[in-house]
Parts: sequence; C-alpha cells; structure tokens
Amino acid sequence: MPGITYIIRFHLRDGRIPCEEQEHMALADSWEAFRLFAEPDSAEIYTRIELIAHDWEDDTESPIASLDFAEPYSF
Repeated sequence: MPGITYIIRFHLRDGRIPCEEQEHMALADSWEAFRLFAEPDSAEIYTRIELIAHDWEDDTESPIASLDFAEPYSF
C-alpha cells in the first residue's frame, strides 16, 4: 500500500449521508477529478468538497483544497 493516498470528500446537502469519498493513488488524478466538480451545479448536491492527502504511516490527513458552496437559489 502506498504511503499517501488522495481523498476527495463530498459533503452532501441532503444530510441523509454525511459524506461520500473517492480515493486516488496519484495527486494529478485527484486534482483532475476535483476540478470536475468546480461548477455551479455542484451547489445543488454538495455543501463542501475537499481534497485531502491521507498519510497511512501516521494516519493523518492534510488539506490540499476545498470548495464551499452557498445555498443554491433559483430565479
């Protein structure tokens, strides 16, 4: 197992499930997946999306990036 994996953590707006996660082995792959969610439509589903490095040796997490979404609105 690698020493570090990259996790994208999705905090769901509806609250039935607090969050979902995607795990990636390479930082470049995790950034590519993270960027796909940087769009206005994500605010309808998520309150926050985080990109985190998880160090398995120390069992610690380090934040890399996050997106916070305001409550969606309609016209």
